[in-house]
Amino acid sequence: MPRAEKTASGRINKSAWIRSQPASMAAKDVLLKAKKEGISLSLAQVYTARSTANKAAGKPSITRPRAPLSIHERPAASSSIAGLQTEFQRLVMRLGTEHSQRLLNSLGASA
Repeated sequence: MPRAEKTASGRINKSAWIRSQPASMAAKDVLLKAKKEGISLSLAQVYTARSTANKAAGKPSITRPRAPLSIHERPAASSSIAGLQTEFQRLVMRLGTEHSQRLLNSLGASA
């Protein structure tokens, strides 16, 4: 079991302690383990220490894939004409130009 490193002033180096935990350990589990050892941490400290360590090691950040947008969803930020145009272009890129053109044609036929 890794021991908590102490600074010259006798305080625990929390970032070093966090980095000494397995990267596969969930942040909440790191908090629980720290609490058992008498170290007070926040989730933000765990995430920040791990992110900083990953950046220093040159590891890419982990991103989660976006959920696909429903055709009926409209982001709140797209309230202006420019915003709507940007959103339209983004949707055309996601759907493909041929499929988008078929959708537009079907709107004209039903009007």
